[in-house]
Amino acid sequence: MRGDHSVKSLKRIQAGRILGIDYGRKRIGLAISDPSQTLAARLKTILNDIRERVIDEIKTIAAEKAITAIVIGQPLHMSGETGEMAKDIEEFIQQVEQKIDVPIYMWDERLTTVSAEKLLIETGRSPSKSRREIDQLAAAFLLQNFLDRLANVKKENGQVSP
Repeated sequence: MRGDHSVKSLKRIQAGRILGIDYGRKRIGLAISDPSQTLAARLKTILNDIRERVIDEIKTIAAEKAITAIVIGQPLHMSGETGEMAKDIEEFIQQVEQKIDVPIYMWDERLTTVSAEKLLIETGRSPSKSRREIDQLAAAFLLQNFLDRLANVKKENGQVSP
């Protein structure tokens, strides 16, 4: 992957919206931040069928929404070791990097899907009937975790949020 994407590099993220991606073999959940990089909101779910079409759709969204960075969920086991999806996601990131010129960060996605399912249950909806919504919510949880860490890094470095 291109560049330094460590936590230290977070303070170099440009002002503007950030796109969150919850990558799955069947569906990809998308979320987007507000321009101040404070809050994450669900955006949409796209079918993960033809890789070129998927990346073109993400590229279109990135251009239309003036995305300044992308956060993709890193599949980790509870032990912290990478999951079986890691190779798929690394290939996906490499292909996205070839088409979209913004920094891409991998971020721990543990428990995002569980959190999304719990939220649906708490609101009286069935997770099994709401798979697309779960993907979007998982992307939003992932992105919100990233935004919260970004805010802390900026605060620690005396930076004002964009």
